[in-house]
Amino acid sequence: MIYERLHVTFVGVVATLVDSVVVAEFAGYWLHRLLHSDKFPSLSRGHLIHHFLIYGPRQPMRAGEYRDATANRFSVGNVGIEWLAPSAIILLSCWGVMALLGVPPVYQALALCTLLCWPILMFSYLHDRMHTENFWMTRVPLLRAWFLKARRLHDIHHRSVDSEGFMDTNFGIGFYFFDRFFRTMAKRHRPFNWQGYQAAIGRYALEETELLSLRGCSQALFHKEPGSKTASRMT
Repeated sequence: MIYERLHVTFVGVVATLVDSVVVAEFAGYWLHRLLHSDKFPSLSRGHLIHHFLIYGPRQPMRAGEYRDATANRFSVGNVGIEWLAPSAIILLSCWGVMALLGVPPVYQALALCTLLCWPILMFSYLHDRMHTENFWMTRVPLLRAWFLKARRLHDIHHRSVDSEGFMDTNFGIGFYFFDRFFRTMAKRHRPFNWQGYQAAIGRYALEETELLSLRGCSQALFHKEPGSKTASRMT
């Protein structure tokens, strides 16, 4: 049979799928932390348009449709360059490691497909639906409790800002086992840190007064030189 000629086994397929999902979750967790770290300011700035303006502390977490933070700048679908560039490096690195270890090509292909599809499912599709109203999973008994719990943890992520303006909890999307392992898990909301919020919008020059339209704000904000204007202050 074909699968015998390709040396494919059921155990090998299952192990590849499980390992690939774990690697994808691990990489997604650390990439999300990276985008909140200011190690690469231009990447962090692109991500924080979503956090502090589109779904900022003065905007509702959900609307009738997802409000995209990548309008008028380079993206694939609704995924911005801040996710695409590091993800490409991760995929190439995973392929290189598998090649060095002599992983059979069929398993390499399966792993790479999983490493591509799982983050799209979690960090794009599921994430975006956490910001929309009346998502279909809320009406499916087997998925409702899990989805609402994951969505609440993501809401906490959006509202957890430290005194320096960095978000420091709940970097997973659908699953949070790496947040538990690395002790970044938060199960309860805390008072919003307005001082930290002001520090962040000052660092990245994200001015709420420029949020004239959700569709048109992204390009102007993303390309503006940080520090070119003083961030507006709350009265």
